[in-house]
Amino acid sequence: MTQELKRLKEPFTVNLDTEHAPNLTESLIESIRSGIIITQMDDTITYINRTGETLLGYSKHEVIGKPFHLFELKEKQTTSHPFFDQSDDMDTRREGRMRKKDGQEIPVGFTINYHLNQHGKAIGKIIIFRDLTKVYRIQEEILKMDRLVSLGKLASGIAHEIRNPLAGIKTTAQALGDEMPKEDPKREYLNRITKEIDRLNEILKTFFSFAKPQALLLVPCHIKEIINAIIPFLIREIADKGIRFTETYHPQLPKIKADKIQMHQAFLNLFLNAIQAMPNGGDLSIEANPISIPSSDGTPQRCVRVRVSDSGKGIPPHILPKIFDPFFTTKPKGIGLGLSITYQIINKHGGTIEVDSRWGEGTSFIVTLPEMIEPL
Repeated sequence: MTQELKRLKEPFTVNLDTEHAPNLTESLIESIRSGIIITQMDDTITYINRTGETLLGYSKHEVIGKPFHLFELKEKQTTSHPFFDQSDDMDTRREGRMRKKDGQEIPVGFTINYHLNQHGKAIGKIIIFRDLTKVYRIQEEILKMDRLVSLGKLASGIAHEIRNPLAGIKTTAQALGDEMPKEDPKREYLNRITKEIDRLNEILKTFFSFAKPQALLLVPCHIKEIINAIIPFLIREIADKGIRFTETYHPQLPKIKADKIQMHQAFLNLFLNAIQAMPNGGDLSIEANPISIPSSDGTPQRCVRVRVSDSGKGIPPHILPKIFDPFFTTKPKGIGLGLSITYQIINKHGGTIEVDSRWGEGTSFIVTLPEMIEPL
């Protein structure tokens, strides 16, 4: 990137006539995998390279002659427009957001440099930018996993410290109950204490499953097998709430390698969330299709993508970034570990889970799992 910046600071003339062969400089700029926009000093766009067109969704003829404000570039954590910043460190790399043609904002890393003529006079500016969407997503995944590990250790320690006193309280309550006459009304208090201790022990079991997830016992299976094992446990609740349930499976779904028990838990959590989002009925659907996505080395990787959708009220936008965080919940009696455990299980299987929710319309959880690789 430094080499590109040095090259761009050299005086050059951009040939905007696309009917003629581009000069060497323009050819180099078109080959760079960063977006490049050149403007006059009055903010008028005079050039955008091919990568810039792709990232922002515009063609050259749609932006040339238009003001740079078209992209609404804003620096991160500020509402200021950095385009007219006349500071000496203009070429410092910054982060911000740019608006695409379809209205979507994308995170970008960018630099703004003066465009100099042959006499060293500034005649415009050069904006070089990269889409940071994937970078931000990776950073979020790393932070999320760090939180899961840290909170897992904390949960384990707390659970151990609480369990022993609870066992002592329960034993004492039971001993007192044995000494009381059966007709003594105070026995009801002891029964309530025992029931609450049992409820706390169930919560502690959930903590342990989060803090110390079991090793995977992977076996070849179809995603349909996993779903079919879950539905019998939910069919009564689905019927009682008047929910319409549909399943759609591609006829050529590849097998995956999964720990069936843990994968049952992951999808059960997703189904329960969907059902609880529709207390007055609605539509619950699951759809599974084979897809191909680029792997880390750029080669295509075959996967199974599963979408669990509901027609509930959706998730408020300000809550969406937190839904996989441990102990975050909006349910009065929830402890906020269901989606965290689901996230953890899917991640251990080498997959990903995303959420697509529109407030007032519904929510979809999209799980992507790698296809089982057959031995040679």
